[in-house]
Amino acid sequence: MITSTWTSALVAAAFVPSIVSAVPHGGHSPGKGHGIAADDFVSVDGFKLKDRQGTVYLTGLNYWSCMNLAADDHVGGNYSRFITELDQMKAHGVNHLRIMAASEGAPTHQPFRMYPALMESPGNYNEAIFVGLDRCLNEMSKRGMRATMTLANEWQWSGGFGQYVSWATNNSQIPYPSSWNLTANPQRSEPGTGWGNYTVEGVDAESYGNFTAYANRFYTIPKCQEWYHAHISKILNRVNTVNGRKYKEDATVMTWQLANEPQPAVVPTEYLGPYSLELPAAPEDVIIPWVKNSSAYIKSLAPKQLVNVGFEGKQGKWYFQAVHNFSTVDYGTTHCWVQNWGVYDMLNSSAANLEAAKSFATAFVANSSEWSREIGKPVFLEEFGMARNNWENIGKEYPYLSSAGTSNKDEYFTVSLSLSSLCIHH
Repeated sequence: MITSTWTSALVAAAFVPSIVSAVPHGGHSPGKGHGIAADDFVSVDGFKLKDRQGTVYLTGLNYWSCMNLAADDHVGGNYSRFITELDQMKAHGVNHLRIMAASEGAPTHQPFRMYPALMESPGNYNEAIFVGLDRCLNEMSKRGMRATMTLANEWQWSGGFGQYVSWATNNSQIPYPSSWNLTANPQRSEPGTGWGNYTVEGVDAESYGNFTAYANRFYTIPKCQEWYHAHISKILNRVNTVNGRKYKEDATVMTWQLANEPQPAVVPTEYLGPYSLELPAAPEDVIIPWVKNSSAYIKSLAPKQLVNVGFEGKQGKWYFQAVHNFSTVDYGTTHCWVQNWGVYDMLNSSAANLEAAKSFATAFVANSSEWSREIGKPVFLEEFGMARNNWENIGKEYPYLSSAGTSNKDEYFTVSLSLSSLCIHH
């Protein structure tokens, strides 16, 4: 259902490095920036966020590389680049970053991971990467930037749920999907360094269904949950080596996020809407008690900070409300990926293709707002994006070329930002 009543607050954070912004009516502008006092926590007030200065409006993006980039050179960091990028973000009005507070290693090198990992094996941490995370929070605080700290990941690029499962099952091989297949074309001149094939299953590659089935064993394997809770405690109780603030007592950390895009564990036998996205109710799904237990654990350790799930919302109303309707979850989240979800074809230059994307996004944000309003919580658009005009690169070795135009992307972002403004201003 599309609703014309917009009541929910919104955080906009694009997965791609595109800055989204909404100019507030009243409150303090995200462009001004101010140092964040350790005890100036953000709280939820109805459908708004507030700190000591009043209503908080957030403009932000995902900055997954933060802790690794801020680390010392000997572990692959680039501190000068990190500072330059933060200053550029601040100059463009960014006052919120969604960053990883987790990455998991493996006994052998795995494809396309964040390296070095923060947690190299269960309970064993790379202090140099932890110091990088300390620096992230300290420098963000000085620039008036709040953080959403993501504590785990459904997906393989940080290790994530799959790595937990692998640890718990005698280092079993993670069934990587085709986009992570090192044997598939295209490859670079150095063997094994290509990005693999993004369109079809290649040699030794698995379907995403097989991958998520493996990764979602994370919810029910006791060892996985033991390690995950231990990681939560480790992070929240960390004392920042730069400023002496304990993470759970630092208002720079606005939100603790359970995971990036945790997926339902019940394998659907049907879909309720187009694009094979909306799922029927499944009260038996183990993701529900996992959200309840994990959010409650975080709140018991850090009652002054907010908690969210990191849920995409693509699964429809029942799942959206089921994972968000706990007292220990402060607000809802949505991600809108028209390309990844089969709504938009990056190789199709037709006007109808773009209109389908815009129409879907309009309905998706409207529905998310309505579902969240019904349970009395703000909703935050954490991710959205679109590729360049890839039809200009058909037949090229790498379709994602910086020379491609952005006309469709620009128009789509204009629509997305107008939806953000509607959400914020009501």
